[in-house]
Amino acid sequence: MKPGRTLPVLALLLLSGCSLNRTAARVTSDVIDKGLPSVYSQADTQYAKEALPANLQLMEVLLASDPGNKTLLLNAAQGFCGYALLFLEDENNERASSFYLKGQGFAERALDGATAETAKKCDAHALFWATFCKASYININRDNPEALAELPALEPAALKLLELEPGYYYNGAQSILGAYYAIRPRMLGGNPEKAKEHFELALKGGGEHFLMTRYLYAKMAAVAAQDQELFEKQLNYVLAAEVREGATRLTDEAARLKAKKILEKKDELF
Repeated sequence: MKPGRTLPVLALLLLSGCSLNRTAARVTSDVIDKGLPSVYSQADTQYAKEALPANLQLMEVLLASDPGNKTLLLNAAQGFCGYALLFLEDENNERASSFYLKGQGFAERALDGATAETAKKCDAHALFWATFCKASYININRDNPEALAELPALEPAALKLLELEPGYYYNGAQSILGAYYAIRPRMLGGNPEKAKEHFELALKGGGEHFLMTRYLYAKMAAVAAQDQELFEKQLNYVLAAEVREGATRLTDEAARLKAKKILEKKDELF
């Protein structure tokens, strides 16, 4: 090989290696995307709690080879955000916060510069997870002024989602608006009654049987309104709900466990 040709050949080999890594990452991410519903349909919450971290780490590894893979970014955003909500909030707020921030970061990468003002329909899922992660982070960091300073960003993003894809993730935009009005202090525009209205809308149609919404309704809006009857009604519904197989089974089972725990703290909340 002539010396002058060494660098171009090496560069070609390196580029080929990068291309192969990216191809492998995309094939694997496609397998993950098709396989995640089976994870979310698990009934054994402890099994899912132990198994999911490896999947989340694999997504991070794959994103190192294919950083612009939007499907993988969305799955990572949902995975980190969901893991924090289902398994970490009740045990370790610091870890839950770090997972929410990671999830938000992946979703914002999927947005690729789009904002609540400029987002199009193709950005709806990324906008949802970026906003849901942010709302969840704020909720468990209410004593942090920097976190509370992010509250105003929730409303325009949720309203945009209502324009783009209102039914996504079991009417999730309505749940975000419910959280927004429940978290916000009354003197700064918080309104528990509006929070209740939005959670009620989240329970319409495809969101009626999504038990996590009812848990959040009780934990956030009912407590903010100091409505103990509503609190008990929603949580008892969760506990008595018929078991449903499918993509919400894991979330439903986690909601049952969380409902039982928070009911035991009723006297501290009212």
